[in-house]
Amino acid sequence: MLFFTSCSSPPPEPLAVTEENSLVLASWNQVAKVLPQDDALTTWADALEASAGYYEAQQPQDAQVRFGPRTFTVAEMAKACRDLAQAARALPLAKFHDHLKENYLLFHSVGSDNHGEVMVTAYFEPLLKGSLNPGKSYPYPLYRRPDNIVEVDLSEWWPDFKGKRLLGRLDKGALHPYYSRAQIDGERILRGKHLELAWVEDQIDLFFLHVQGSGRISLPDGTTLRVGYAGANGLPYRSIGSVLIEEKEIPKEKMSLPVLRQWLKENPKQTERVMFSNPSYVFFRKMDGGPYGNIGVPLTGERSMATDDRLFPKGAPSLLYVTFPEFAADDTVTGWRPTLRFTVNQDTGGAIRGPGRVDYFMGFGDKALRTAGIMKQTGASLYFIAPKPPEPQKSFWQRVTGFFH
Repeated sequence: MLFFTSCSSPPPEPLAVTEENSLVLASWNQVAKVLPQDDALTTWADALEASAGYYEAQQPQDAQVRFGPRTFTVAEMAKACRDLAQAARALPLAKFHDHLKENYLLFHSVGSDNHGEVMVTAYFEPLLKGSLNPGKSYPYPLYRRPDNIVEVDLSEWWPDFKGKRLLGRLDKGALHPYYSRAQIDGERILRGKHLELAWVEDQIDLFFLHVQGSGRISLPDGTTLRVGYAGANGLPYRSIGSVLIEEKEIPKEKMSLPVLRQWLKENPKQTERVMFSNPSYVFFRKMDGGPYGNIGVPLTGERSMATDDRLFPKGAPSLLYVTFPEFAADDTVTGWRPTLRFTVNQDTGGAIRGPGRVDYFMGFGDKALRTAGIMKQTGASLYFIAPKPPEPQKSFWQRVTGFFH
């Protein structure tokens, strides 16, 4: 039996998302009903001040910051962040909303489906037990970034690869991929090279420190060492949660950080095999303050977020509409609450790619750990805020003719 398909044209291929089309101009009416949900904006103002400092440090000051089809100078963005911070602290909520609508533009992310669909995960600053010296209790090292990592800007050879880079190592005059997680932690190929920054108690905690990118280490003398992202090996990130879903070890609908951690603890003979399936590896450095995002400013809990910095404006004020979990006293989830949050785009991540992904920074502590562990919310919306250009001055003739109309 023969089956014939329709002669109609196939649906068009999805539009490739670029920095120029990742955002579209939106109306404040789209968020008017939910703006009042976020009514304590002091910490948002703090995060905005940090972004203002970032913009003020950029040279030249007429460098462009792109919001989809529109651009603004870093000087304009610095002024906007300072103004928004001051207004958020000083104005009553209703007047602050009026100030936004009168003086600022709103841009909406096209999302993963070109209709605004965004998935939101969350990350936090973990606490590990460790030591500055190796021992039986602390056998797992954190490494500094090795000096033999070579970074290649591919656009120097192929202009079409602007913004693309390659990390590797030189061996006998040839460039090779840098060592994988299996080689570094399994074969211990970096041991003895004096790259150890600290040693920690638990390899599962260390793996998730790599995922979070920064954290705190509680040392035996009662002090705390803060560590942050210093670079990576350049190999692709692979989610070990996805690996266990593919292997039918954990159902997709039940996957969460607590479930994943529990599986790793209950299956110690498979722990390294699963962790080594992610070849990406993170290197660390000691930090004073922080944690710091990709624009070099301290992240603010429940205000800073990470997006794809190839598509969205670094440091920009933003809005995120997403559902957050609500917990009972015993930490069980009692429900999910749709909430709008004023946020600031101050970080990125290797797994945060495309216009439909956001990683929301929860901060430090038990609440941050609980929330980040289960956040994987679809149906969210992402917006960015930019200064409204001043109205052009009318000429004398325009004013005269306008008078008669």
